Amino acid sequence: MKLTVAYDGTNYNGFQIQPDVKTVEGVLNKAIEKTVKHEVKLMSAGRTDRGVHAIGQVVNFFSDTSIDIGNLPKVINYHLPEDISVIDSEYVSEDFHARFSAKGKFYRYAIYRGRYRHPMYKNAMHYPYKLNLNSMRESFLCLSGEHDFKSFMGRRAVVKDTIRRIYDISLKEKGDMLYIDFYGKSFLKNMVRIIVGTSIEIGAGRKDAGFMQRALESKNRKSAGFTAPSQGLYLMKIYY
Repeated sequence: MKLTVAYDGTNYNGFQIQPDVKTVEGVLNKAIEKTVKHEVKLMSAGRTDRGVHAIGQVVNFFSDTSIDIGNLPKVINYHLPEDISVIDSEYVSEDFHARFSAKGKFYRYAIYRGRYRHPMYKNAMHYPYKLNLNSMRESFLCLSGEHDFKSFMGRRAVVKDTIRRIYDISLKEKGDMLYIDFYGKSFLKNMVRIIVGTSIEIGAGRKDAGFMQRALESKNRKSAGFTAPSQGLYLMKIYY
């Protein structure tokens, strides 16, 4: 069974289940087990970090429950808090895997640019200062395609391969909101947030547009910009 899940990650220590701390997966897993009346092992499309949100996280699990697939979200949601919700469900083949079957992911970073912080935009980075959006867009051009993104990986991350493919990065304005959309096959830990932080330094005029490419080529985390805060990041959609 495949579920699409939305959540506000503010009060969770990331998605992946961990002992002795509250995580999205831990809460979701318990709700599913209460629903289907047996233990389940969840496979997820992505492991969002602490404070990161999702509109279209995907998980799958095996179950022979008699509950109608169309009613499954409603029944699971009965056991979930208000900041996590199953929004879709469907049957999938036995060889489907939420992560390994994925062809791509869409992440969005939200920046609120109003003069003062606003409680209705708490799940966005607040940045009330001027930004040169054209310089930011120009800086993204060098990132499309397949590259070694080691410079844009969190220092504590441990992976064998830092090569990733980005299909597209776009920047959009809507009122006081700024959205930076990332489409790619997969992403390193903190990769989107570090790219966003680097682009903000460029947009603010602290660095030139070529700073992004120099950081990319250096393969050194210290060469890139700051890590944008987690509350502005959303996992929007998984493509299969």
